[in-house]
Amino acid sequence: MTNYKAARRYTTALYGIAADLNQTDVIKEDFLNIKKSIQDSHELKLFLESPIIKPEKKLSIINSIFSSKVSDLTLSFLLLLCEKNRINILKEVSDSILKLINEKQGIIEAKITTALDMTENEKKSITQKLQKYSGKEIQPSYIVDQSIKGGFIAQIDDKIIDASILRQLDLLKEKFILGSFNN
Repeated sequence: MTNYKAARRYTTALYGIAADLNQTDVIKEDFLNIKKSIQDSHELKLFLESPIIKPEKKLSIINSIFSSKVSDLTLSFLLLLCEKNRINILKEVSDSILKLINEKQGIIEAKITTALDMTENEKKSITQKLQKYSGKEIQPSYIVDQSIKGGFIAQIDDKIIDASILRQLDLLKEKFILGSFNN
């Protein structure tokens, strides 16, 4: 929890500067790439989190990795995290800044679980229904989990919409057990 609070403080400061400079879209793209880099490289994740590697060494390596891949503002921010010995929370900062920018832009993330891979039209249909439900633009990510049998489960922030066949079967079972099943 402490890392989240620290990440949120850094995020708020970075967002304020980026908004003043009209660079929120640039920062968003940078942090999408940083997040992907951390997810794709176990070595980078270990490097960032290692308490053994000195901050000066981290600063040098972060500079060489990201100097040609991110904006000057993002690079300065990353180097500041190194100097403050807080680069270990880069994943949390990435998640936090992306969430904040999306909030400001009226976009919410939705994790959608389905039993099977869906066509683009089916994904578009679910996304449109969720946008109508939430009143905001949806940024979906899809996961396949055959255990739900069919339908979908959508998680938007702390809300879960369970339209899975497994859930419907559970509800039907409860009705039978309680004897409240009517034709």
